[in-house]
Amino acid sequence: MAEVSINQRELKKGGAINGLIFGIIVLLAGIISVYMLANTANFALVVATPLIVSLLVPLGAAVFLALSLRKRVGGYWTLRQATTGIFIMFIVAYTFSTVGNFVFYEVSGPALKAKTKENLVRVTTSFLERQGANQDEIDASVDKVNAGFAEGAVLTTGQMVQGYLQAIIIIFVVALIFAAIFKKEPPVFVREED
Repeated sequence: MAEVSINQRELKKGGAINGLIFGIIVLLAGIISVYMLANTANFALVVATPLIVSLLVPLGAAVFLALSLRKRVGGYWTLRQATTGIFIMFIVAYTFSTVGNFVFYEVSGPALKAKTKENLVRVTTSFLERQGANQDEIDASVDKVNAGFAEGAVLTTGQMVQGYLQAIIIIFVVALIFAAIFKKEPPVFVREED
């Protein structure tokens, strides 16, 4: 089958622009969720926020932006072209949101992290007490919350590079899956103009 003729420069530019938009959406959703977790007294919200922010918002944004990118390049693209555009979109989004998160946590400092941890411990303990849990179950849940906030070891440059390379592989696989879902070959009767 013949390759759909689209402007590669427009594909890459559109992928980068949509990636920046996607990165901003993911970064803002993450920041909002941190503030929600730091200030809510509702256990259901504590449970739902990570699911919504980590899965549903990025998935919805990725689908919308992939379809937008396909439309931007003419409505049709092959698997290879779709993979290229979507991969660029995802890698730009990952890089932007990673740098943005680093800056956000450096600016907000340890105070926000401590407030979030204290609130999660309080909300979890309150919920378990209302459910009639014994003290051992409450302590185990509090230990899980504390473990989630434990200070990680300082990463070496090699570990950061290794993590980024692993992320690139994962991003490529996800981009390939998205491309397989969102590729759209032109109808057979459509002829390309030279």
